[in-house]
Amino acid sequence: MYKFRFVTVGWLASLGLLLAACGTSAPIALTASPEAMPSEEHVHTAAPATSPPFTGEPLTWLDMALTDARTGATFKLSDYGEQTVILEMMDPLCYLCRDQLKEVAAALEVVGDKAAAVSVDVGRKGETALVKWADQNGATWPVALMPTDFGQALVAEFGPKIISPSSTPIIIIDQSGTPHVTEPGIKKSATLVDLVNQWTP
Repeated sequence: MYKFRFVTVGWLASLGLLLAACGTSAPIALTASPEAMPSEEHVHTAAPATSPPFTGEPLTWLDMALTDARTGATFKLSDYGEQTVILEMMDPLCYLCRDQLKEVAAALEVVGDKAAAVSVDVGRKGETALVKWADQNGATWPVALMPTDFGQALVAEFGPKIISPSSTPIIIIDQSGTPHVTEPGIKKSATLVDLVNQWTP
């Protein structure tokens, strides 16, 4: 079912896993240094990914349990069935993630029930901090701390940038469960709307 893979240079190399939080240099970084974050001039509007979707074995991360930090409810990305999912990998300390979240919110207002959003916190600062940040920035959808096995599975499939907040990673998961990785950089709401419409019958 999936046509290609991003390959990391060995699992240990990718366990710079959480080099994440906007450019921090710690081996398994769970925090972000604001000074290390990209400057505003490096923010760009990303075009849709031109690579074809993945094919092959089902992606296990779609069936891994996530916990909504607001409600405590457990859910899986594969639960969404008829809806396309905008999956945002983020960190509350990353200002680019804040800007991307607002673009996601604007896109959802346009597409309505055709799509849903899920934000996963790669920095794992704690549920209280995550919910506060989400509420302050208008995320009304489920927000979850990233489980270790979920992050490992994503990195194994897509490479370490998929959990690097400074790349503002977004995966569009269509109704068939096929993931479509967008290009690095902030995706404007219009771009997200186009992608949802492109991959939703």
